[in-house]
Amino acid sequence: MKKKLISMLLTVSMAASLLAGCGNTESTQGQSKSEEQGEESRGEDEDGQDEKPGQDGQEQDAQGEDDEEMAEIVVGWMSMTPLDNTKTDGVEEAINQITEEKINTHVDIQWYDPNTYAKQIPLMIQGNDKLDLIMYTPVPGAGYTSFQNQGQLMEIGGLLREYAPEIVSMMGSLLEGTSTKEGVFGVADYRDLSGAEYILMRRDILDQLGLTEKAENMTSWTEFEEILTEVVDKTDLAGIGNSDAAGTVVSTFPYFMGSDSFAENYSFDNLGDSYQFISVDEKTDKVECYYFTEEYQKMIQRARDWYQKGLIYADAANNQEMGDSMIKNNVFFSVAENGELGVEALKQTTIGYELVCKKVADAQINTNAIVKFGFAVPVTATEPEAAVKFLNLLYTDEDVVTTMAWGVEGRDWVRTEDGMADYPEGVTAETVLYHTADFLNGNQFITVPWAGSDPNLRQQQKESLENSPVSKYLGFSFDQTGYEQKITDCYNTGETYRKVLASGSVDYESTYAEFTAALEKSGINDIIAAYQEQLDAWLKTRE
Repeated sequence: MKKKLISMLLTVSMAASLLAGCGNTESTQGQSKSEEQGEESRGEDEDGQDEKPGQDGQEQDAQGEDDEEMAEIVVGWMSMTPLDNTKTDGVEEAINQITEEKINTHVDIQWYDPNTYAKQIPLMIQGNDKLDLIMYTPVPGAGYTSFQNQGQLMEIGGLLREYAPEIVSMMGSLLEGTSTKEGVFGVADYRDLSGAEYILMRRDILDQLGLTEKAENMTSWTEFEEILTEVVDKTDLAGIGNSDAAGTVVSTFPYFMGSDSFAENYSFDNLGDSYQFISVDEKTDKVECYYFTEEYQKMIQRARDWYQKGLIYADAANNQEMGDSMIKNNVFFSVAENGELGVEALKQTTIGYELVCKKVADAQINTNAIVKFGFAVPVTATEPEAAVKFLNLLYTDEDVVTTMAWGVEGRDWVRTEDGMADYPEGVTAETVLYHTADFLNGNQFITVPWAGSDPNLRQQQKESLENSPVSKYLGFSFDQTGYEQKITDCYNTGETYRKVLASGSVDYESTYAEFTAALEKSGINDIIAAYQEQLDAWLKTRE
């Protein structure tokens, strides 16, 4: 049975106990220096009283380290759009003005677009390059599961308790989603994790064609297809395109949207699988291969039908740009993608067009939400303590997270009289140097909201998080020991077929049959059986 997050959040002391256990693993990679010296010195002052965690304590620590050499960390950061040094140098300088004073740390942030990030970060870890903090993302190859299964993440339970106690109390039981019996290996972004699936459409085009009311009130994919048909017939835009670099058009993971009615679409728990193989039926606890389900087949059949009708961007399978960029560049009319409460205002600032955003499927807080966007320390980190100190700022310091989202204050954004962020005079979405998203950077709830949003947006988002349904599988973690090669083989098979099927650009029947046969040959049924066995055992411990 689903339950609301607010009823399951741990108290501060319970969360601290969780991390206390996680910090006592055999591996010393994630241990801080004080851990190695003994437990008795942690968390107490000279009188034996618990210290009060907070930014003041961090500032005092930095002041006490004036004589110490400043730590230098390299942070891998994924941006939704390509960014170069002319756009990011000022942002990095503004961040370092804060971090050098508060935590005696200089931060070298390396921004990458999604496709480059998924290739570059794993290579940097494998090559033992300087890299101290990374984002995990929903992009295959740079996901939490991918990093974790390859042993590329450091256990950070003890480091969080010592250097980021605010994160411990803030995240509570949400840390279970990035934990195993060995400890804690990541921290999810603190945001409205329930999300939902939306269709994003350009309002100016809808207004021009007299379709705005229809778009705002549509309840089915059939009605949306009718809108796409008119857009394609009467404009030079592609009706709908890929939302990501994986060719995704309507088959968004982890949603089942095979039904024509939006009301019958829903999200599922993928048990933390960022390779996009796994789905589970919450009614029966049966684990299935996502690609073998009837729902997936219906979705790719729809994509094929739309492609043949000329409604889908012709090169969606090969396009490396995110859907938002393609709308901004006047190529797409619409995309279908995941978003949170307030998505209209957020996307409008990055895309540059006023949008109509129609929800087509509700979501829940599940393992996928926890492992979608967040941060982790790679095992090759040379400054894990400084990395976690910086991580703590991403969850507690308004200036840090707002700068990472909107850029340099005064250059890229200004604070309005009502406390919102907006473009400076003379700056627009087309001319601003730096502007990303507010859900990527740690704590969304303390990021200054963008103009056009509801003034109470952050409070509403927080309430949405606290009252959202939670999957009963939250906290399950698959042990892939012994299945590494089969997982790799299945992932590679997915890379061969997934994009062309998701974009509708190949014959559905013959290609889908090849795909499923190749997955079975690669060992997908053995992986599913292992997931089922481990899930059954895990569920017994929850009884």
